Amino acid sequence: MQATAFEYKHRYLVHGLIYTLCFAAPWPDYHNGAAGMTHIQVWNFVRNGSVWFRLSDALTRPLYQHFASAWNTILVGMILFALAGAALRVWGAAYLGATTVQRGGMVGDRIVADGPYRFVRNPLYLGTILHTIALAMLMRPDAAVLCVLLITLVQLRLIGREEPYLRERLGESYSAYLMEVPRLVPSLRPCTAPGQSHPHWQQGILSEIYIIGVAVTLAAVGWSNGFAWEASVLRVMQGIVISLGLSVMARAFIPKATF
Repeated sequence: MQATAFEYKHRYLVHGLIYTLCFAAPWPDYHNGAAGMTHIQVWNFVRNGSVWFRLSDALTRPLYQHFASAWNTILVGMILFALAGAALRVWGAAYLGATTVQRGGMVGDRIVADGPYRFVRNPLYLGTILHTIALAMLMRPDAAVLCVLLITLVQLRLIGREEPYLRERLGESYSAYLMEVPRLVPSLRPCTAPGQSHPHWQQGILSEIYIIGVAVTLAAVGWSNGFAWEASVLRVMQGIVISLGLSVMARAFIPKATF
C-alpha cells in the first residue's frame, strides 16, 4: 500500500482536501430527524452538529444543567490530543529539519535514530493522526469518522512509499532499525541506540506553525460558559484559519529545497 509519486509530493494538499471535505460537505443532520435530512446546510455543524456538541448534549440530558462542564471536559481531551500531536511533530521536525519535512520528494542520506525516532519510526505521521482526532471533534459524527479513517490511510500510504525507498538507499542498517523500532505505536522506552543527530528547535517550530496554532487555539478560546458553545466553536474555527495562514507565511523562512 504505497502512495503514488504525485500523492507524496502533494501530501499537504491531500490532507487539506480531506479536512475541507469533512468540514464543509453538506452532511445529513440525523440529530434533528426527518427535518434535518431534508434541510441540509453546509457548515451547520457550527450550531449543533459537531461531535463535541453531540457528546456534551448526550451527557447532560434531560436538564442540561451541567452542559458547560461537559463541554469543557471534552475540550480538555481535545487539547491533550492536539498538544500530543503538536509535540510529536515539532520534536520530530527538529531532528529532520524543516526543509526535509516540507520537501516534496524523499531524502535518504542518513538514518535519524534520535529524539522521538528512538521510540517510534514515524512520529510526524503519528502526530498528524492525533491532531486529526482533535480536529474531528469539530465535525459531524459521520464526517469525523471518515476524516480519521482517511487521514490514517494516507499516513500508511506515505509510510509505505518511504520505507522501501529508505531500505534500498540505506541497506542493512535501516533494515535493522525497522526491526527495532515500532512503526506507529510508540514504545515507552528507547528501542535503539542514539545516533548523531541534534535537534534544531527553531526549524521544528517553524515547520509546524499550523499544528501548534490549532492546539493553542483550542486551549485559549474553546472554553464555554453556560450555553455559549456556538461562540466557542466560531472562535476555534477562526483560530484554525489564522494558524493555517501563518503556516503559509512561515514557509517563506524555511530554507529552499528541490520540491
